[in-house]
This record gives sequence, structure tokens and C-alpha cells, in this order.
Amino acid sequence: MRTMIVIAFLALTGCVTTGNTIDKSRMAEGYAQKGLAYFQERNYEMASVEFNRSIQTDGSNKTAYYYLGVISDFQEKPEQAIKYYKKAIGIDGSFSEAYNALGAVYSKQRKWNEALESYKLALENKLYTTPHVPYLNMGRVYMAQKDYPRAVDAYRDARRFVSLDFIIYELGTALIEAGRATEAIAEFQEGTALSPQDANMRYGLALAHLKGGDKKSAALEFRKAASLAPNSELAKKANDYLKVLR
Repeated sequence: MRTMIVIAFLALTGCVTTGNTIDKSRMAEGYAQKGLAYFQERNYEMASVEFNRSIQTDGSNKTAYYYLGVISDFQEKPEQAIKYYKKAIGIDGSFSEAYNALGAVYSKQRKWNEALESYKLALENKLYTTPHVPYLNMGRVYMAQKDYPRAVDAYRDARRFVSLDFIIYELGTALIEAGRATEAIAEFQEGTALSPQDANMRYGLALAHLKGGDKKSAALEFRKAASLAPNSELAKKANDYLKVLR
């Protein structure tokens, strides 16, 4: 009889513990959602308060750690951001957004190897819905390292998932730097078709034509770029090229 009472007591204790765990998890998620609402309003002070409440209630809420990292990054506190991102990753080893954000902090610090490793880890999650982002970031790292062939490959990988004008622009720029003017022209032409009023795209196309030896087409695009962004630094550079091409 005594044994049965002990067993019953242990079972009851187990139920209470499980209930408390569930309650804490729900409370933590509630705080995290409040924090997210404040974050979307750009009220980072109150967002931080709610995210900290979340992790104090339940230290396994990865979302709270992630957004504390984002806020720390906004506040130019890179080491603190890295700490929070790593905490989030420690909870979920397939948290691609945290890996990508971690890579971005390392990129700002010019820690290229660490940045590339983080971006590659972000891509290991095959369920990641925005793989073009780390590919784009990898391209920027390779550009900073003047490794233009690898930059081209990374930008092309980004473009396989989404064909956005700024990705096309950066791909075209990498192709120019890699000495592949013909390919660059094709990319910028597609970019101008997508965003005909984009002065930067027109300027990139002009440079690609110039690199390819077509001065007439280059001059035409320089004029378009200057007219689309009058009184800008871009217009000044375009007009400087036009003076030489006359």
C-alpha cells in the first residue's frame, strides 16, 4: 500500500513539473511575441526588455536570443551580438537566420573566414526559405577580398533563387572586375529591362560596354545614367567619362 502511495506521489510530481515547464515555455513565447511587436515598431528599448523577460523565464527561446543579437548589432555592440547569435544557434543548430546574421557581424569586422563559414552553415539547412541572402553576402565577402571569380559564382547562386535588380547589379559589377565584359553586358541589360529608371544599373551597363570596347554604347548609357540622377555624384562620374569619350 505504501509503495502504491509513493508511486502515485512521484507520478503527481512529474505532472506538476511538466505543467510548470509548459507554462514557462508559453510565458516565454508570450514575452518574445511582445518583444517582436516592439521591435517592428522600432522601439528597441522595450523590445529588449521583453526579450530579456523571455529568456529569464525560459532560456531555450531562440527567437528572443536572435532578436537581442539583432538589436545589439543595431547598437554597434558586435561582441554582444555574436554572443546572442551563438546562444540562439546553441538552441537550434539549424537556425539559418542566426548563422547569416552572425556572418554579417563578422563581415563588418572584416573577419572574412569566420563570415564565410557562418554563411555556409546557414545554407546547410535545406528548409531555409531565403538562401539567396547568405549567397549574396558571400559574394560581397569575395568582392572585398578581390576574389572576383568566386564572387561571380556566389552572386549567380543567389540569382538562382531570386532575380532581384540589386543582385543583378552586383553580379554585373563582379563580372566587370573579373574581366568578363560580355557577360556583364548581358546581366546589366537584363537589369535595365527590369529597372529601366535605375541610374546605377545604367551606369554599370555603360562601364561594361566601355570595358568591352563599345564606346558609342557606353556614351549612350552614361548619358542615360546622368539624366536619371542629375546633380548626383553618379552623374558627375558619368559626365567625366563623357568628356573623355567625345
